Amino acid sequence: MDYIATHLKRALNIESIVSIHYYEYTSDFAYPGEAHDFWEIIYCDKGILQISADDRSYTLSRGQAFLHPPKQYHNVRTMDKRAASSIILSFYSDCPDLYGVAGKIIEFDDYAVSALLSIIREAQICFDNPLGFVMESKLNKRGKNEVFASEQVIQNYIELLFIHLIRRHDVIDIFPEIPRAERSSLLAEKISEYMKEHISEKITFGDIAAEFSVSPTTLKKLFKKHFGCGTIEHLTAIRIDSAKELLRSGNYSCTEISSMCGFCSIHHFSKVFKEKCGMSPTEYVKTVKSMLEYH
Repeated sequence: MDYIATHLKRALNIESIVSIHYYEYTSDFAYPGEAHDFWEIIYCDKGILQISADDRSYTLSRGQAFLHPPKQYHNVRTMDKRAASSIILSFYSDCPDLYGVAGKIIEFDDYAVSALLSIIREAQICFDNPLGFVMESKLNKRGKNEVFASEQVIQNYIELLFIHLIRRHDVIDIFPEIPRAERSSLLAEKISEYMKEHISEKITFGDIAAEFSVSPTTLKKLFKKHFGCGTIEHLTAIRIDSAKELLRSGNYSCTEISSMCGFCSIHHFSKVFKEKCGMSPTEYVKTVKSMLEYH
């Protein structure tokens, strides 16, 4: 067989980074402002920050971020005489989709925070600049005792972070003209359809949260509200319903159905089926067949 390679498209590429800072501000901090030809994201990790973006002002609370596009004038200061801290990451990229998440307050979910934390940790391994010192114009590579691929790991995490933010933005705007309550219902149905389409795959709670860019807490509340059960409980119900349909068809063995419906083994399938249906798959088939013969 002649194998043909598949070229992988790069939709977003971080060409280079300019700075990675974790900065702790004094209660009276005020930066005069600047504009430059690269992207810059500021994430508020503690306190409250007031930032400007050209002629508009925004207030960032803990867990919120703002992405400045290239050449946008911006500054930052603390508010209410309270200390604060932020993570500032600046970089070059020619991805036009970044403009879709720029210029607005971004609520970071668990995935985004985790990616940001990984960037900071890897930067401490890769560079010897103090993360809180913003006056240096260049990141200094450690060189000696360099950890394998640390620069590439930073690049990968930054790309994953912004791919996640862009995807989440797309999910949020799927139903732009629909009221919030209806959006919630449609999102729940969309996730349920995703489960059905990927029923043969191993799907975890974390996979679902990441795929639809929602926090674990939001996901739990969403399924409790719309389906009256937990997320994985709903997924299990979908698997069982599909298994019942396949059992009724009489075209597949229990082992085949177990695999087709995403159970890790025939033993796991039989155990869960009996817990949910009060009988084994084999017993269920016999019962259905007798009912069909009766009618």
